[in-house]
Amino acid sequence: MNKTINERLKVTVIGCGQAGGSITAKIEEFVNDLGGNKANTSFVGINTSTEDLASVQLSHKIHMNNSKGAACNRENGVQDLAENIDTILEELQSYIIEDSIVFIATSLGGGTGSAIAPQLAEILLDEGYKVGMIVVLPADNESLKIRDNARQTFYEIEELKPRMGSIYILDNNATDKMKINNTFASLFSSVLCINNKSQDGNMDLAEIEACLLTPSFSVITRANKNNGTTANIIDVLSRDSNIFAKREDKTITTMGISEAVSAKESKIDMTDLRKEIGTAPTEFHGYLSESEENVIILSGLTMPYSRVDAMTESIQKEADIIKNSRKATTEVRSGKNIDIFATPTVEQTTTIKDKPKGLTALEKLRAKKISR
Repeated sequence: MNKTINERLKVTVIGCGQAGGSITAKIEEFVNDLGGNKANTSFVGINTSTEDLASVQLSHKIHMNNSKGAACNRENGVQDLAENIDTILEELQSYIIEDSIVFIATSLGGGTGSAIAPQLAEILLDEGYKVGMIVVLPADNESLKIRDNARQTFYEIEELKPRMGSIYILDNNATDKMKINNTFASLFSSVLCINNKSQDGNMDLAEIEACLLTPSFSVITRANKNNGTTANIIDVLSRDSNIFAKREDKTITTMGISEAVSAKESKIDMTDLRKEIGTAPTEFHGYLSESEENVIILSGLTMPYSRVDAMTESIQKEADIIKNSRKATTEVRSGKNIDIFATPTVEQTTTIKDKPKGLTALEKLRAKKISR
């Protein structure tokens, strides 16, 4: 199918960290396969790791100077960003399409992306940019550190939510990570291809942007021309294998539906659809999409708090593991062996407060060299 991009829709995608860079690269790959002028799209990867940057194909890449990677430590990521923020921001702004919606993609659990994505989002919001996010929740079987990073990052994003646009929350519990990235990139590119040409009604540029800029959790689903039925749409949205986090309830703020057929030929019964998935105060409808796809965007959903709460609870249950791992790397026992042949020492009468500070290992080596 030869799909054509909506040339008026301006979008910049910034991938932070390895997962964010992979998602962004996949979206760019799909966009490059579309027909039409792609001048209003831009794709950027930012990372502390040169190895991770080298593994993705992106038009623009930014490496944080003097960094070797964050090693799953968010503090390292934040520190690297702080030391490079002026040069990074200057280069990044040169890649952002003017008046575009900027989507920041990241895993919530890594050390680089989870650390710098919320920071960049807040900076860009303060600078007046329109910002949305594409984030990935870790699977239940991923490490404690990754899950704890995700918990912290989620709530940092939550604080920014009222100022932001749509937040697409993908869930690694659904299926293979690469499949999730590929599926989302395909869905997102379908949104970029909404071009209606019907007297029955069209989703115009302002309406597409409204779907992308409604704050909070959002999802996208799609069906081909023959499968654009009420039942199929409901089925796709309710599957456990759906790549997005599971919805909390039927809350919807904005719904956009671009259909492949005319209003007369439509197989979507809106009364039944609203009953099953929820009623949105604002709906946008378009018909006879040039892409011959049915694309449904649900925006302004309740954030997946239950999923995050369950993850937090699992972390708390394993708190002893965290404490013991920290203890293993920091605790030092002071067990001295008895040496009966040791030379007797004169009892010290000085208090601990009066004792000089001990030498560092380097200073001891230097002292040993001098004593020779």
